[in-house]
This record gives sequence, C-alpha cells and structure tokens, in this order.
Amino acid sequence: MKILSGSPQADKPHTPVISLDWTECLDKRPTDRTSDDLDTIFSKLKDVKAFEKFHPLLIQQLCYYSYFENLEKGVTLFRTGDLGANWFAILSGNVDVCVPAENGKGHTLICTLEAGAAFGESILYDTPRNATVITSSIVMLLRVEQKDFKILWERNKQYMHGVITSLSRLTNTLDPKRRASEFDPSLLPQVVSSKFFKDDPTRNPALPIVPAASVRIQHAAYVLRTCILGKAPQMIRDRKYHLKMHRSCLVGSEMVDWLIHQSPIHSRSQAVGMWQALLEEAAIAHVSQEHYFKDKYLFYRFSGDEDGKLTKPGPSEQNVCEEQLNDVIVTLAQVGPDAMLRMILRKPPHERTIDDLEIIYDELLHVKALSHLSSLVKRELASVLIFEAHPFKGE
Repeated sequence: MKILSGSPQADKPHTPVISLDWTECLDKRPTDRTSDDLDTIFSKLKDVKAFEKFHPLLIQQLCYYSYFENLEKGVTLFRTGDLGANWFAILSGNVDVCVPAENGKGHTLICTLEAGAAFGESILYDTPRNATVITSSIVMLLRVEQKDFKILWERNKQYMHGVITSLSRLTNTLDPKRRASEFDPSLLPQVVSSKFFKDDPTRNPALPIVPAASVRIQHAAYVLRTCILGKAPQMIRDRKYHLKMHRSCLVGSEMVDWLIHQSPIHSRSQAVGMWQALLEEAAIAHVSQEHYFKDKYLFYRFSGDEDGKLTKPGPSEQNVCEEQLNDVIVTLAQVGPDAMLRMILRKPPHERTIDDLEIIYDELLHVKALSHLSSLVKRELASVLIFEAHPFKGE
C-alpha cells in the first residue's frame, strides 16, 4: 500500500471544467436563495457530467441545501475519529481516503475518490469518521451541513443508493476489526420495479389509455400508413430480432425521420410526441407493448397489421391521403405536446430524466393555481406528479 508523505507536492496546472458564475447563489444561506437562484444552480448542476448518476430530484435538493467549496491540493476535509459536520459531493478533482499507518507514522492510502463521488454519511448517526480524507488535487465540491443533510436524506434516501461511498465499508476491507458505521448502502430501500406498473394503462406509457382510437386519430393513422406504403413501402416489413419474427413493423427512428421529411417540424422530440399521440390511442403499438414511442431502433406497428398481410393502396387512395397529409401533420403537431406530457407523467418517478422534469416544470409554471408556490416546490412536484385517466360514465 502507498504511504502518504507529510507535505503535499506542488500541484500540476489544473483548469476547472465547471463555470463558476453561479456559485454566488450557493454562498447564500438556503433560506435566502430565491427562485431565480435555484433555477440558476439547477441549470448548471444538471449539466455536470460527474452528476450523471444522481437522480434529478436529488440534484434539485442539492440546489437548496448545498454550499460550493473550491479547495487546493493537500487540504484535510476531516480526520479519522473526528465527529463530522458535513457531507460532500465532488464536482471535479480527486480526494484521497486514508487511515493511520500501522506503525503510527503517516497514512495508508485506501483509495482515491473522483468527480461524482459522495461521502461523509456518518453525520447521520453522529459516529466518528472512519477515515481521513485529503484533497489530492484542486477540488470543487458541494458541502451539505449535518442538519440539512438529515433533511436531504429523509426526502431522497431511495435515490442515494449507488451514490454514497461508505467510508466505513472501505476501511473495513482493510481492517475487519475497525468499528463499522451504522450506515450500510445495501440496506437502502430499493426503488419499486417498473414491472409493478406493467399492466396498468394509467401508469405504463407503453399501453394505450383508451380502448380504441378516436375518429380523428384513426384517420391520422390511416393517412400516415397509406402515405408510407405509397412513398416508402420498404419501411413497413417483416423484421427478425433475437430469433423472433415481427410482422409488418416499422423502426421508431425511421418513423421520426420520415415525419420530419414531410414538413418543417421543429425537432425530433416533437415528432416523437406526434407518434406517441397515436400510440396512446392504440392506433400504433410497440410490437410487444414494452415501450412507449422512442426515437430508437424499436419496432412499432399500425393497428390491424398484426397478421402481416399488407395491400398497397391504389393511386386514387394514395392521392387523397397525400392531399390530406399536411392537415394530419398539423393536427398531430397540436396534440403531440400533450401526449408527450402524459407519457412522462405515466412513467414511474424514478425513471424520469432531467429533460422530462423540465417539461413538467414548464407546464407547472403556466398553472395559475400554483403561481404562489416557490420554484423549488414546483420542481419537487415535477418529480412526483402522476397521470390518472378516468372514463366518463356511460349511459
């Protein structure tokens, strides 16, 4: 094992990769941070590569509770046996985790933690630190005080699995006789599996929310299918995947390409929403109903094509549909954003991406009844709101 010397060597030139124009917001006490401050912090943290494995809700909470620290090489964050006061998450740089050497001179290096690591969970239980942590380069990190971390933990413990580095477990691998912290990441509650929602149409965005498509959506699907068969018949064909044959299906990414080429659609995500509008009304479906509409190499099929028997439309039928194509695209462009929002709200909260949360948050900004809520509360709502569909009472 490597023995650390008493005095750190001069650090090599290091250029931070993180813009610091937002750190003034993190210098404020949490209660003094405005909605604009929180939005500024979130807009930066969500793009930090080191935080890719952090759940968006956890990042949102860090915007409120954390402070920014920029430390030189050789700074001791805490020592073995200290009672801690802070939890840390590394934005950039490295820290060394050490324990006292057996001969009592110097420290023995256990490991080096890099950007994206988080540590210091012993403050939850007021137990002594199990290791000494020293910066081994210029380090940028977020620091959360003990009283705030306990709140952060209670609200987000299910999202911290796989994020926190347990120093007690690291030191126990070196010396089994060392006293273990009461914290053990393996005891964290597991996120509910999405299979729990597999058969629930209101919670599974891969399933339709109505038993049959409306007349408007049925007509849109008919026009799109006819135009594809007339202009690009090779898109709808039998495909084999993992030794299983799927009849008369299309590839999601090719469907997006085709739709974009038909009109000046703003983005691929807009085209995804338009196809999702067809999927949520059962006009199209994933071949095994395992995926909502995605711009990927996934197979989808128009309703009624399950038997694989395709008949090419006649010239007159094709001409009529081509004349109606622009109107259909305009209609789908209008309903697509709502379909995209419903799709996101039907996902289990732990599966929502940062982009998903931004879409929900933007919608909440326009809800007048929620105008009195703070930006932080609206962002939290974006993480937990779910979609429910209730049929009208029949005759």
